[in-house]
Formats: sequence, C-alpha cells, structure tokens
Amino acid sequence: MGRELLARGYAHLPCLLPDDLVARLIRISAANVARASAAHRAANRSQGSLINIATDPGYAELVAAPEILNGLAGLGLADLRFQSGFLISKPGHSPALFWHQDWWGWSLGSSYHARPQQIGVMVYLGRTSVANGCLRALPGSHLRSHRLHGSITAHEAGLSRVEDEGHELYQSAQGEVALPSKPGDVLVIDARILHSAYPNTTDHERMLLTLWYHPFWPDLPRGIRAHAANVFDGAVSDISHDSRPTPRGWPPRALRKIAALVPEHPGGPPVEFDRRPDTNRMEAVRD
Repeated sequence: MGRELLARGYAHLPCLLPDDLVARLIRISAANVARASAAHRAANRSQGSLINIATDPGYAELVAAPEILNGLAGLGLADLRFQSGFLISKPGHSPALFWHQDWWGWSLGSSYHARPQQIGVMVYLGRTSVANGCLRALPGSHLRSHRLHGSITAHEAGLSRVEDEGHELYQSAQGEVALPSKPGDVLVIDARILHSAYPNTTDHERMLLTLWYHPFWPDLPRGIRAHAANVFDGAVSDISHDSRPTPRGWPPRALRKIAALVPEHPGGPPVEFDRRPDTNRMEAVRD
C-alpha cells in the first residue's frame, strides 16, 4: 500500500482527471451550488455547502471514473465499494472549516489498525491555496492521538453554523500541513485523519467533490459493511442518523456505471455509530 497514505494519512495524485471530465463536473457542480438554498448555506457555513451527490446522476461518471479507480489501485487500495459523496463549495469571504475526522466505527478494534477502512477521494475543480481555503491536515493523526480528538464531535450543528468563530477548531494547529491543489488533482485521505480547511479570503467560490469509498470490502467487519450499505441506500446518513438521498434512485444508465461499486448488505446489524476514538488505543496501532 502507498507509504504516504499509511504513514501520513493522505496521498496526493496530481493531474489525475482529464480536462474534459473536470469541465463537465464544474458545470454540474456550479448548477447544484446555485440551487442550494440560503438555509442550506447558513446551516453549513463552515463547510460552505454539503450537497449530497446522490441528488444528481451526472456524478455517476465520476464515481466510477477509471482514472480514480486506477489511481486508488496504484496506492494498493483494492476491492472498493462506494458509500456516498458530497459537493463542498466555500463561497468567497467565508470562515474556516472546523478540524475533524470522519470515521464513525471507533467502537471496533479494527479501527486502531494501520490499514484504512474508509477513504475520502477529494476531487478539485479549481486551484486551491491557503488564500481560498485549501485543505490542511495533521499528518499521522489517523493513527496517533491529538488533543483535538477530545473536542466537539465532527459535524455538530453549532460548528457547521460557526456560532463561535473563535473556537479552537477553526484555528491553525501546530504541525498542520497545507495541501494546495490544481483542477483535476485528487487527494486521498484516510477517514480517520484530522483535517480542516483555511478560510476563503478571496472573492471567488471554491468547489470540490468528496467521494467516500471502502477498500478491502470482503475483509471489513460485518457491522461496517452493514452501515456502509445502509448509507448508500439512504436509510441513514454518514454524518448523522437522518436519511439521505440515494443513488438507488438514479436512472438505470447511471446505476450501471457504478454497479461494481455498490456495497452489498451482509445482513445483521450495523456497527454502533461512534465518532470518538479511544485515544489510549490509538497509541498501540498495529499493522
């Protein structure tokens, strides 16, 4: 498996997507951002937007893009299943994204092993920098404890609305690394890594798409596979316990594109939804 992903918790795949695909994604995404309500923007002021891609079958081409699947294979990530994806678009002059990690299976012992159980694929539709809110991460925080692990749970409503812009979760953290990008670049992150984004201090919107996949699907604990299948089917959300739109409602042509990536339900109950790691267990990570 890619050493960078294992050791740091992220890997950069530059210029991965062809220009024509990026252009189509920009058109689709700009239209979806334009339709986002003022209430949605206010509720997700820190993120900018959190638009489920299941609302638009035009994203099926991206989910199953051979460039992405081959890029992940090059990192040693095999037997993939797709769970969900979001259009995250920060408008100009918007605050930082709060520090958080996105994993929800911390109750299981396998969550403290080195091999990732869920990865985020961040697809950039424009050039990003510190000035317009590029990603920042704490290398190694997917395996090692950090004081920010004890802060408020990710995606808490008050954090998304930015009720207190002075909260430590919006500030720079010692050891953070800025991860700027160009259109067509892809960043792969372990779902467990602590990450955030700088404020967008420019006049322009900054758009990206985050796709969530599970590698090594047959080897994952049954409870994780059950939860992932439930999220894909729209029975629950991967950021809350609410239901969500599902690709199951896409036209047959779009569904056929992602057929090999649909997570089959293994039967049985899902894992307990737990976003807080046991930091004592993080100190004893095994390969």
